[in-house]
Amino acid sequence: MNENKGNPVIGKTSATERDPNTADKFNFWITPDVIVNPFDIVEAEHFNRSKTYGLVTNLEHRTDAVSHLANFVSNNFGSVSEEPNTPRVGATLAKVNVMMNDGGGKRPDGTYKDGIYMPIENEKNVRFAEESGIHAALGIDTMKEENRIPAGLIKMSNEIEAVVYLDKSYVIGPESAHVNISGISGLATKTSYAMFLLQSILEKIDPS
Repeated sequence: MNENKGNPVIGKTSATERDPNTADKFNFWITPDVIVNPFDIVEAEHFNRSKTYGLVTNLEHRTDAVSHLANFVSNNFGSVSEEPNTPRVGATLAKVNVMMNDGGGKRPDGTYKDGIYMPIENEKNVRFAEESGIHAALGIDTMKEENRIPAGLIKMSNEIEAVVYLDKSYVIGPESAHVNISGISGLATKTSYAMFLLQSILEKIDPS
């Protein structure tokens, strides 16, 4: 379980007395040679050989320094040209919001087993989600192929890419016919995306 050449472990879950893992959130420390960014989707090992998928929402670098003043003093009272007198032990911690748990695999009909939403225990392996995991986390795997409208591309920090789809039942009816597009005003980004989405709908949907 610890070695997967195609998808290596990038860290382990971490729960402390004051910062526990919960049913909807968990923490993990990141190995020093790995780059993780907000909005990356990761997978963590859980009970019954299941996987819990989550979205990285924030990153923190923590050290054993009591305060920023202690760091200032350890650098010879603010010298930037010398090595610190007191080297600090530090680690980068990722904060993750739980998206789904696959229950340990799929049933014969292709649907996932009932999810496990207990808090993830300490020291569980964490990896970047692969394309199939990203689709599972976003619920795309449950969409019928004929209902999928290409809506964009997710690119992770480890260069994994996954096409994002919208269900046509919720874009052009009958369920909702609504898409919420957010962005900075005045840059034509929202308009550009709306034009892209309309073109995607026209290319994908058979008017007959």
